[in-house]
Amino acid sequence: MSPTCPECGATGVPLMFGLPVPEAHQAARNGDLALGGCLLPEEPPNWQCPRQHQWRDADEEAWENRLLAVLLAYGYQPMEA
Repeated sequence: MSPTCPECGATGVPLMFGLPVPEAHQAARNGDLALGGCLLPEEPPNWQCPRQHQWRDADEEAWENRLLAVLLAYGYQPMEA
């Protein structure tokens, strides 16, 4: 489940910072996640709506689960530890 934007009420997608994997680029092109760039702000937001409002939701586990689900849907294969 994705939280809704506190500014406009639209459904958010996970916001990812850092160097994205190829699957993240495809997911971003399709609007399933947002890319925040390589520079990580001190208090980084973790969700973004289609109007590009960004916010931070305290439920990090929900964000991680949604981000991984999106990447897996695009063929991402996590590295074995």
